[in-house]
Amino acid sequence: MKTAIKVIAILLTLFILGIIGIVIFILSMVDQGAKIIVEQGGTYAMGVETTVETMDISLTQGTVEMDGLNIANPEGFSTENFFSLATTNAQIDLNSVNTDTIIIPEVRLLGIGVTLDKGQDPSNYNQILENLARFESGESGPADPSAQGKNVVIKSLILENINIYVANMPGVSLLAGDVAINIPQIELKNIGEEESMSAGDIFNLVVKTVLAAAVEAGGGIIPGDVLGELGNGLAGLSSLSDMGVDVISDLNLDSVMEQVNDQLGEQLNDATQDIQKAVDDVTDDLNNTIDDATDKLKGIFGGNKDEP
Repeated sequence: MKTAIKVIAILLTLFILGIIGIVIFILSMVDQGAKIIVEQGGTYAMGVETTVETMDISLTQGTVEMDGLNIANPEGFSTENFFSLATTNAQIDLNSVNTDTIIIPEVRLLGIGVTLDKGQDPSNYNQILENLARFESGESGPADPSAQGKNVVIKSLILENINIYVANMPGVSLLAGDVAINIPQIELKNIGEEESMSAGDIFNLVVKTVLAAAVEAGGGIIPGDVLGELGNGLAGLSSLSDMGVDVISDLNLDSVMEQVNDQLGEQLNDATQDIQKAVDDVTDDLNNTIDDATDKLKGIFGGNKDEP
């Protein structure tokens, strides 16, 4: 009898351990799948390798934790990466998991670092901005692999402790690794409510928000030509308001992109007027030259210069 009880106890224990193992395996697959989606979305949007160290999703508690996200530099740069993110914490509305749209009340991105490296021509930020422009235009090749699946709405996306670094910039005393600008916090609200967003869209949103913040806060610290290049690159991208995103920050980020667009429009108008004036001047000079040549020819052949 005792032997039978022991056998049953062992079988029950093995059964329970088996169930636990299956659950752990399923959760690990969920974590791995989410990690792959994030990495694919970042790589697709940014045009450079994007990696995540760890991803931990708790389906029972509705929490997501991600550590060690890195967006690599384009090839040839000496600095370690273009963008880094230490930790991400998110809370999922469990009631929305079985619906078409998953609601995420809050996401916190803690410890963001961006390195502006001018060590090559074009710079790393110019190449990244060009890649984002191709992403927004749909010219990045096949469809975004992270765009498959349910719609996601993020009520509040908080970016905390943003550090902008500079490297390989003539005339700047800061060395790579020195913080040029620190931005304590930016909050973006209502993400994905007007239009569904993929992981690639979120990367695009976060990176251009941080670069717009660098332009707004970098006056007198980051060289003017770098700020100008950043502004020109951002002008080719959709504004935050166009994406249906509200910004809560001491920095007026949307105005940065709008002002750059206005400035580019004025520069284009000025350039068009200059070109037209140059064409008119050349035309006048050419007409005068033809008239002078005609008079000389008439004199040479004995004609009357006053005759047509």
